[in-house]
Amino acid sequence: MAMQRKKIDNRIRVLIENGVAEKHRSFFVVVGDRGKDQVVILHHMLSKSAVKARPSVLWCYKKELGFSSHRKKKMRKLQKRIKSGALSVNEDDPFELFIAATNIRYCYYNETHKILGNTYGMCVLQVSPPPPPYI
Repeated sequence: MAMQRKKIDNRIRVLIENGVAEKHRSFFVVVGDRGKDQVVILHHMLSKSAVKARPSVLWCYKKELGFSSHRKKKMRKLQKRIKSGALSVNEDDPFELFIAATNIRYCYYNETHKILGNTYGMCVLQVSPPPPPYI
């Protein structure tokens, strides 16, 4: 199941680059089922336009993350796939590679007091969709 690549509006890239150059924050609202895949693309654009190392990520959520956040387990799995030769960047899920290769701090909304005073290059505020209505 390959992810379809679409051309992203050039204004988004320009907005990110101008924000980095002017040292201003940029704010994007991503709506839809594939929002987590768009986070990967936005992070890639930010890391390309920033002079420093890859930006760290703060990922805040309310209840369910929707994926595993166990970093060591993911890295072991990734190393195993590299050794067996089963890892191909074109075939692999870009989100899984993003999770494994990026410094991400996961935080519940009600625990945000624990992260006060820290600086992050990117912040993701995840909103879970409402449950389906009962019929």
